[in-house]
Parts: sequence; C-alpha cells; structure tokens
Amino acid sequence: MSLGDFLTTRLMEIVVHNDDLAVSVGIPTPEMPARAFETVADLLTRMAVRRHGPTAVLRALSRAERAPETIAAI
Repeated sequence: MSLGDFLTTRLMEIVVHNDDLAVSVGIPTPEMPARAFETVADLLTRMAVRRHGPTAVLRALSRAERAPETIAAI
C-alpha cells in the first residue's frame, strides 16, 4: 500500500468516525476541512461505483425517483 493510499484510508476513518462519535453523544457533527471531505467523498464514491456500478451511483446522486433503495459504499 502506498503512503498516499494509507493516508487516504486513515482520513476516511477520521471523517466517518468523527460523525459516528458526534451522533453517539447527540451533538452536531463538527465540520471537517473541505479538502478532507472532498478526499473522503471521492473515495466513498469510487467504492460505491465499484460495488453498485456507475448507473446506480449516478441515479442515487442525480435522480432520487430512480435511485436504488441503498447505495452504501461499504
């Protein structure tokens, strides 16, 4: 695993767990820097495409009436 991939994976864990922790204690999720969110959103989008296919992800993001019931990345 490259250093860049390792850091992206760790960043995803920080961003996702940041939300998990906030929800578990009943506080608003703290905002993350835009660059961190963009990196994680890109990773999760690519994972969702690999799992569900590009058409399903396209529909989930652009057409709620045609979106699959779920489109989780993991």
